[in-house]
Amino acid sequence: MKANKISVKGNKVISVSVLVYFFRVSTDKHVHAQCSPLGIITSGTTLEKAKLMFEEAFSLWKEYVEEKRNIKDVLKELGWKITRAAAIPKEEPIDVPIELLASRIVNLEISASGLN
Repeated sequence: MKANKISVKGNKVISVSVLVYFFRVSTDKHVHAQCSPLGIITSGTTLEKAKLMFEEAFSLWKEYVEEKRNIKDVLKELGWKITRAAAIPKEEPIDVPIELLASRIVNLEISASGLN
């Protein structure tokens, strides 16, 4: 599945696929995890701890979306452009010198009530 994409499965569930970067800023010893399309950033003292912290933050994001019951509103708050055919995230480059340690695509399934 392509990163930074939302697709509808039937009329009840959508699939969200986003890219997460794990990096170290040159002025900091912590490893940061950033997923700009979902507005998530966290950190840990090691890459493994940053991955765990991201999983926790991602879980909280999912709970927030399910609580709000409208993915369309959540994505609009994050700057996504919503059309009939697609949801397109706002691009936000990282503006500090970094050492990229890893990246991965994260997939999430949530209620599609806000896309109908």
